[in-house]
Amino acid sequence: MTKLRALIGLVTAGLAVVWPSTAQADGTPSARIDSVVVTPGQASFVLTTANVPSKLDATTVRVYADDTALPAQVTPVGNRTTAAAPPRAVIIVLDTSGSMAGSGIAAARQAALSYLTGLPNDVQAGLLTFSDQPRLVVRPTTSRNSVRNALARVQAAGDTALYDAVSSAVAALDAARLGPSAQRRLVVLSDGVDTSSKTPLTSVARQLATDHIPADVVAFRYGSDDASAAQRIAAASGGRTLTARNAAELTAAFASVARNFTARAKIDLTVPAELAGRRVSLRLTIGSVSAKTSVTFAAIPPTPRATPSPTPAAQPAAPRRTVWSWQLLALLSGVFVAVLLAIVLLRWQGARHDTGRRLAQQIDRYGPRRDESAASDSESAAARTAVGLIGHALRASGAEQGLAKRLDLADVKRKPAEWALFTLCGAAALTAVLVLAGVDLLLSAPIGLVVGWLVQHLSLSIRIARRRAAFSEQLPDRLQLIVGSLRSGFSLAQAVDALVRDGTQPAAGEFSRALAETRIGVELEAGLNHVAERMECEDLRWVVMATRIQREVGGNLAEVLHNTVDTMRERAATRRHVRALSAEGRLSGYVIVALPIVLGTWLTITKPQYMSPLFTTAPGVVMLAGGAALIVVGAFWIRALIKVEA
Repeated sequence: MTKLRALIGLVTAGLAVVWPSTAQADGTPSARIDSVVVTPGQASFVLTTANVPSKLDATTVRVYADDTALPAQVTPVGNRTTAAAPPRAVIIVLDTSGSMAGSGIAAARQAALSYLTGLPNDVQAGLLTFSDQPRLVVRPTTSRNSVRNALARVQAAGDTALYDAVSSAVAALDAARLGPSAQRRLVVLSDGVDTSSKTPLTSVARQLATDHIPADVVAFRYGSDDASAAQRIAAASGGRTLTARNAAELTAAFASVARNFTARAKIDLTVPAELAGRRVSLRLTIGSVSAKTSVTFAAIPPTPRATPSPTPAAQPAAPRRTVWSWQLLALLSGVFVAVLLAIVLLRWQGARHDTGRRLAQQIDRYGPRRDESAASDSESAAARTAVGLIGHALRASGAEQGLAKRLDLADVKRKPAEWALFTLCGAAALTAVLVLAGVDLLLSAPIGLVVGWLVQHLSLSIRIARRRAAFSEQLPDRLQLIVGSLRSGFSLAQAVDALVRDGTQPAAGEFSRALAETRIGVELEAGLNHVAERMECEDLRWVVMATRIQREVGGNLAEVLHNTVDTMRERAATRRHVRALSAEGRLSGYVIVALPIVLGTWLTITKPQYMSPLFTTAPGVVMLAGGAALIVVGAFWIRALIKVEA
């Protein structure tokens, strides 16, 4: 079977040599009309030409309907976005063997540059050089400067691996993945026969024929060398063989093969009223080249008496507007319910904690009843139902105790279920804002939940940190009050009770916990130690330790606490002094860390096309991850530099 396939390939290649494709071999000019579209009073089509030296514009293109000349607007197709056209690519396969040294490589370079100039703008051009081995210098690209810069650096040395070079060029075009409808070609320049290829000629010819890639071979200064191999490569899939004995003929040969790529243009016609609805022979001429096809122009509809129905282009938008309207209505309804529930909860909570209002309601029982009570009861019932559902969910998930502890530390007078309900209301409002801003609902809902949870977690953390800081600031003064009470003859428990009655928060509230624990049998030192753990106060732990030592060894507790207070105040003064000295470093750290984040976010919002390579390309993602890692390392480094233990 392998031998049979090889025989078929040889016969096919031989027939290609005997009967090459005339359309490509002789460079005959041609034109074709494609993609005709007719509308009332208008018509358009795509003009495709090959080997036409004239430029496609309104002065060279003439369009006729039967014998009537039609006004035509000619728009050259210079890129794929102007009209639906398949991509096109060519690879210049350049011989850089030792025989091309000197004037040969200079002539080849100049001819290749003129070839690039003659290519249409949308054609992707690449460069592959070969001597002992082929080397793909530039992959197919529309950037002509890349190829020009590469041509300026080529040097001639070594043997000639022509067959390997053609095979590698075909593989490079396959790797470009231009699609099945793409136009692909090779332009091969060689000044001699192959001397060092590992790929046989039969394989190269079969590969060209199978992939349908025409190869135009320019035989430069062959002299008496056998050009049959070059002819066979060119004929394998319909290319051309051109000979050149000097630099001028080489440039002319490259200019000739450059016209193999068709020039395209979009033609827009204005159809006169007398031709509307008629079938005509549409004929186009470009100098001596012509093309024609039959077209039936669209009839002009009569003027409607009533409001015209939506055009076909506008009809598909109606379902999208309907879907969007339903989504928006459902979202706004959900936000309204959430906000209403939050308002009801606030009113109910305020009524529950308002002693004066409760007293007024109790007195009101002995007077005439008012109708507002029913509305108040219904609001309370709705709020209780919502809070009950949220509370059941928190208990089922085991999160109620942890949230209750954090709320207690933050001194938030809310139940865990009430706080979670507020969080859900905030998440719903954020989801609504994101949807109205154009973000998909399936993405907005998770973002709203995550951001809502983060906001409530951070707010509680900030309140807890501030409360603990306030406790630490108040502790020396509160301890001084205890010292004064002890010197007046009070016991330690009585001195702590006097501190609680003073009412300065949060110290009074926390010390009252210690007194409450003593009433159920806990030692006062253990209760104070629990307060130190809740407030994460190392100074209070030292006070408890000093109290226990004094109880075991005896001594004046008031004097011990007085010395402890003096030490705490000196440490606090030193700590504030250190913070003042390190303020500049901390501010510099904040600016340095925030600057790339803020600037990157601003550029992403204002100029997304400028920042998109960072998110859409592999090098950009690597750079983004590296930058984020360096920012984190720098933040920790700055923190270590400015942190001074006091």
